[in-house]
Amino acid sequence: MRPVVFDTDIGTDVDDILALVLLAKAPELKLLGVTTVYGDSAFRAKIAKATTHMLGREDVAIVPGEQRTVSGRQIHWAGHEGEGIPNVDAFEVKAKQSAPSYIGETAEAMEGELEVIATGPLTNIARTIMAAPASCARIKHLYIMGGAFWMNRAEHNIKCDADAARVVFGSGIPMTIISLDLTLRVWLGNNDLPKIAALPNGLGSMLENQLLRWWEYRHVEGTSPHDPLAALAMVHPELFRFDNYDIDVHDETSAPGFTRLVNRGSGKIRVGVDLFARTAEQEIVERIVA
Repeated sequence: MRPVVFDTDIGTDVDDILALVLLAKAPELKLLGVTTVYGDSAFRAKIAKATTHMLGREDVAIVPGEQRTVSGRQIHWAGHEGEGIPNVDAFEVKAKQSAPSYIGETAEAMEGELEVIATGPLTNIARTIMAAPASCARIKHLYIMGGAFWMNRAEHNIKCDADAARVVFGSGIPMTIISLDLTLRVWLGNNDLPKIAALPNGLGSMLENQLLRWWEYRHVEGTSPHDPLAALAMVHPELFRFDNYDIDVHDETSAPGFTRLVNRGSGKIRVGVDLFARTAEQEIVERIVA
């Protein structure tokens, strides 16, 4: 089982909590810890703790991370975070160390075998790189949900902390990027709800509640499981086609967080460029409900 740390802004978009469930259940992976990022990361940690409790995974460390961005960009807080999570305020998460310290120390302890998946703004990862570059060099692979390369828009995770993204993309850590271009091709809708809602220990009803709340917030009847797709790339890379690039992050006032691919074929970052979308949809749901 491959040791993994999950870095997440869980609590806003429902996809983070779905990714947590998928990672915790994946037989190929050993989820060691969850680090939270962006805004009230202590409250995000409570959401993560409540979820791992329902999963029966009390062994997973929950570490509140950076609240402010490297770039100083103002935090966007949707306001519905934590609603519908049973007894979320009753869960206590003690901050014994910072998230960057935890990531760096875990990378050292795993002696080059640690994999990290980041599905929020890249603040924790950037802070770890800046504080402990030698430890970060021991991360085996970093998986990221972020960026938009063939669309005329900035993707949320990169836009929220463009300075952090530049640090991460320039770090030299082996990494795989699953971008918004790909994740929007995958869909989770009403037909998937009954199987998810049937999960035991209150987990199913909580996930159903979170899905419906997010759909109501977005005025849609379904969602693209952005972060679960990045998690799927860890365990089923054969469902994707990749190419190597480098990534530029623009920070102009008119285009903060816009990402551009350069150096095709010779770049150091593995970027998802295509996938078997319908198979990926089915696999994500089956792994969540397993």
